[in-house]
Amino acid sequence: MNMKRILAPIIILLLVLGWGNIIGGNAEKYKSYTEHMKNAKTLESKEIYIDAIDQYKKALEYTKNKLPVQEAMLDDYLKLKKYNDFEKQGNAILESYNYPKNVAKKMTDYYIDRKQTVNALKLVNAYLEKNAEDADFLALQGKLRGSCSEVYFGSDDIKMYGNGFYVFVDDNKQGLLKSDGSDKIAAIYDKIYPYGKEPEYAPVCKDNDWYYIDKNGYKKLALDFNVESLGVFGNNLAPYCSEGKYSYIDANAKKASKNTYDFASSFAGKRAAVKNNGKWAIIKSDFSQVTDYIYDDVVLDECGFATAQNVYIAKLDGKYHIFGLDGKVKDGEGFDEAKAFVSDEPTAVKKDGKWGFANKKGEVELMTDYSDVKPFSNGFAAVYDGKKWGYINKNNTVVIDFEFNEAGNFNNSGVAVVRKPGIKFIQLVK
Repeated sequence: MNMKRILAPIIILLLVLGWGNIIGGNAEKYKSYTEHMKNAKTLESKEIYIDAIDQYKKALEYTKNKLPVQEAMLDDYLKLKKYNDFEKQGNAILESYNYPKNVAKKMTDYYIDRKQTVNALKLVNAYLEKNAEDADFLALQGKLRGSCSEVYFGSDDIKMYGNGFYVFVDDNKQGLLKSDGSDKIAAIYDKIYPYGKEPEYAPVCKDNDWYYIDKNGYKKLALDFNVESLGVFGNNLAPYCSEGKYSYIDANAKKASKNTYDFASSFAGKRAAVKNNGKWAIIKSDFSQVTDYIYDDVVLDECGFATAQNVYIAKLDGKYHIFGLDGKVKDGEGFDEAKAFVSDEPTAVKKDGKWGFANKKGEVELMTDYSDVKPFSNGFAAVYDGKKWGYINKNNTVVIDFEFNEAGNFNNSGVAVVRKPGIKFIQLVK
């Protein structure tokens, strides 16, 4: 009993001394931390940033809340133009603290200022993977996606685009160029169209002789009768014109139908548009009719397809409407003008004197005050302000300034053809 009475005060005394040492130690750490932080701020006020960083490093030894100190060091690295250290420090903070917004923004601004748009967009995308609803970074992403760079183009002109290839012109002869600028088919033809699908042959004309070539440029299909033109293959059929009348050949270059037309489009989705006596109809790939000859006009894309995007646009009773492949109209009142869909994104339509954009359901998604517009593709649409062409996103925000005499659609690779005043390719930042 006496021993317990003796031990109890001793234990209490030891506990008090222990806590006192802990509290005292923490007080010393806090004092050291405060001193180094104060020194760093004083040095910064004198623009002695290199020594300020040393003080911040010492302060890190005395605190568990390291983020504010590391961020202060980040700022000083940038002021010193120690860019490698800035990037290393910034990336370490992002990874360690799950992409704090203020640091992510500083890093993004840094990349933008240094014209490193690709790195800026990568950082923004990484931040949005963790913070998908952040409005500020979503807006920044949209802006950065509108950033582009010019790509060298050494030929005279570009005529059209289809199925991953551009028709280009050199010395009044035509060839094919892949959208990334590679895999040329030399400009030796009087006329050439992009490769078709089913089969992947391209129609060409050389010295008044029409035939098809494969992707190596070798002659692949020749007809045993004379034609004035050949069209692009689709659904194993291609239109041709002979003696002023159109019909179709199959993948073996044999006549596929006895039907003739004043004009015939290429097939896509087992549908094509044909014209007779001033009126248009839609036919199937077995040459039966989906509709009668009821349309005043059918809108075709650059390669001669009406149904490449699984809908078609036709003029009926004075208005352009969007139709399904079954011939049923999808929109309501229709449009005064309309351009062919080039992707699943909205196309250009004109209504009540204004240009806007409608989706495949016929729903108007956006109206604008621009003098002219082109369909959306890859998230952007070319628009004309009456003087120059630029590009907008789906929020009607200008993302590429009005600086072009002409502007084409962005393809799936993020490439578009522009004239400024010479022909150029521009490439979206990925």
